[in-house]
Amino acid sequence: MKTAQSGRLEEIDVLRGLAAMCVVLSHYSTHCVKFFQEPPFGFNLDTIYGFYAVQLFFIISGFVISLTLEKCNSWRDFAFSRMSRLFPAYWTAVTLMVAVEILVFGKTLWIGGYVTNMTMLQEFIGFPNLDNVFWTLTVELAFYAIMGAIFAAGLLPRIELLAAIWLAVACLWSLVEQYLGFGLPASLPRFLILRHVPFFVAGIAFYRIAAGGLTPPRLALILAALAAAGWIDAIPDTYAPAAVGWIDALQRMGIAAILFALFGLAVAGKLRFAVSPVTLWLGACSYPLYLSHRNLGFSTLDRLHELGVPVWLLFTMTLVGALILAAALTTLVERPALRALRRWYRTRPSRQSP
Repeated sequence: MKTAQSGRLEEIDVLRGLAAMCVVLSHYSTHCVKFFQEPPFGFNLDTIYGFYAVQLFFIISGFVISLTLEKCNSWRDFAFSRMSRLFPAYWTAVTLMVAVEILVFGKTLWIGGYVTNMTMLQEFIGFPNLDNVFWTLTVELAFYAIMGAIFAAGLLPRIELLAAIWLAVACLWSLVEQYLGFGLPASLPRFLILRHVPFFVAGIAFYRIAAGGLTPPRLALILAALAAAGWIDAIPDTYAPAAVGWIDALQRMGIAAILFALFGLAVAGKLRFAVSPVTLWLGACSYPLYLSHRNLGFSTLDRLHELGVPVWLLFTMTLVGALILAAALTTLVERPALRALRRWYRTRPSRQSP
């Protein structure tokens, strides 16, 4: 796989950008159908396809975090790399969203929600998300914590075995709760991200293959993750009712197979045709785009509709606005903050005890 001068894997950046765009398009088109009874341009990209794009995010995260840990000397390095990557753009996006919703769209300020959401730990401490898309950040933070603990314990060389055990635990949880109907504490799947384990494990396995070659255990791990993706119903009830039948399982496995194959092609360097300045730009803006598009986009769609703007035009205007805002957050906040924070971390004075 070809890397950019920055060392980034370009095909994966492209997949990240396309996945973020899929989420945005699915949210906006579904909103138009639900509230305006008209799909933009006669086409509705259902919200469920945006959720499948999020599953692709999780595969990417499994790969990228594995790569990041290989470059870290300590768990502190890993923690700082994640914090410097996530928080500046997140803090800005949340604050901007709250300010615009109050000043422009007349919403009320919920100070407790704002304060807790600024920690990014709101779901862990029992507060709802100010923006529904933030649920994925809870999943990502739990994954980072698990991988950081494995790294700190010196168990990263055994990650393939641990990933297989993790898959087994997730499948056992699904059997007990989803198939047999026994209620378990909600904290169990939340902290161990059991609904989404197959996709993170697939990303880990693809990284191990990219770094050390294909072996029977690694192939078996990918196949096990594929089977687990069919077995575990990862779709939240807000997208679709619980579906645990065999036909539903085969459908979930089919979607996972497509995502696995797409990511495998990217890792193998077979998606070079998709790499272009436009797709790389979209990949670079994907995180701010994901963070900022939903609430502000929905409010913009509603306001434009109240003003009598045709659905196709208000959809286009809101989409363009979301991309411009994401580009601004990337250029003015995310990149400079990341450079400044990591420069400080590399050059900070030694704090060794006497």
